[in-house]
Amino acid sequence: MTNHTTEELLAILDQPTSEGTTGMRTETERRQAAMQLGMLKDPAVVPGLLQRLRAEVPGCGVHETLTWATVQHIDTALPAVLAMLNDADPHLRRTGAHILSKVADPAHLDHLTPLVADDDVDVALKAYRAVAHSGGEQVAKALDALTGRLGDGDALQRDALTAAFHRFGEQAAPALVAALADTDAEVREHAADALGHLGEDAAIAADALAELAGDPVDSVRLSAVSALGQLGEAATPALERLAASEDMVVAAVAKRFLA
Repeated sequence: MTNHTTEELLAILDQPTSEGTTGMRTETERRQAAMQLGMLKDPAVVPGLLQRLRAEVPGCGVHETLTWATVQHIDTALPAVLAMLNDADPHLRRTGAHILSKVADPAHLDHLTPLVADDDVDVALKAYRAVAHSGGEQVAKALDALTGRLGDGDALQRDALTAAFHRFGEQAAPALVAALADTDAEVREHAADALGHLGEDAAIAADALAELAGDPVDSVRLSAVSALGQLGEAATPALERLAASEDMVVAAVAKRFLA
């Protein structure tokens, strides 16, 4: 697909891929059109690009390529992308967060942090990633927004949040250690799990996790000792103490990690 004008490329995007439709285009052709629009060094393409992005079905290959193309023109497209974050349509909020996740500019963090508490789970999931990517020198602000979501949602949502913390590495450890003292058992459990996923980057959490292994809630104790087992040598003394615990489950898990 070469030597097309901007108008022709936009027209190709307007042609559906459904069989039996007049002027049908393949998804590959439409993705190539979106890619060429992204490579054009002409801000005049942005209104048409954004119009097609809003109309495209989220999650498909064409939509993803259009988000990439929008990132290539972010200087011009930014006001419209920021407006998406406040749109009533959750698909547009998610799309806006997805684009800014790729841009990864700390200047956008204040616009993104409210979305981590979005009522739509898909929007919140995308916001976790966008906030993690946009933290930059505003790490404390980004982590404050993310720690406020600890313990929320199902396993998929919690895993996505854990992955966002992992992007910060050892910088996330102090905030997660503080969350180990939360009054909500699910928050304590999730914070322990997230520290475990940080591995050796969470070495400073060894003592706090060892103390949490005496929590009154079974699942929290298990998460605490399991997290300790992922911290490397820094956790060895704590695991040795827990191997002698009166709690048979905690003791067994500690011994397994020491073996």
